[in-house]
Amino acid sequence: MNRTLIEHTVLDVLTRSNSKIEVVLENLFPGKRLVGGKYSLDDRRITLYLGVLEEQCKLLFGTLESFEEYVRVVLAHELGHANDPELEYLSERLMKIRGRLSRTRVSLRLEENAWRYANDLIRMENPAMFDTIMGQSLYSYYEVLPEYAEYTQSAATTA
Repeated sequence: MNRTLIEHTVLDVLTRSNSKIEVVLENLFPGKRLVGGKYSLDDRRITLYLGVLEEQCKLLFGTLESFEEYVRVVLAHELGHANDPELEYLSERLMKIRGRLSRTRVSLRLEENAWRYANDLIRMENPAMFDTIMGQSLYSYYEVLPEYAEYTQSAATTA
C-alpha cells in the first residue's frame, strides 16, 4: 500500500464532500471485528484502519488492485455517518434498546443513511464496485430483516 497515494485519496474525497473533518489513518482496529472505518461521534473524526481495509478488499475482490477505490467508498460511507442529521438521535436510541430486532432496525437505518450520502457523493465513479461494497456491508442486516432488503438483489448480482 502506498500511504501517500491513500493520503491523496482521502484529501480528494474530503474536497469533493466540502468536509473539514479530521481523518486519521491507522493500521488495525483495536478489537476482534473486521472494522475498516469508524466515525467517532465523541471526537468528530473518522479513523480508517488501512490494514483491515486491505484485508476486506482482498476478501471481497480477491486482489488489492482496486484498493484506492475501496478506500474512497469506505471513506464516503464514514462521511455519511459524520453528516447524518439523525446520527445523535439514533445513537441514543440504540443505547437504550434491548431487543435484537429493534437494535438491528436502528443500526440498519444508521447504515442506510450513511450509504445514501456515499451514493450521492461517489457512486457514479464505479457503480459496480460501490454496489458490491454496500451490498456486503448491509447483507448481515438484511439477513435478520429480509423485509428491508431493497439492495440485496442488486448487490448479489454485482458481487
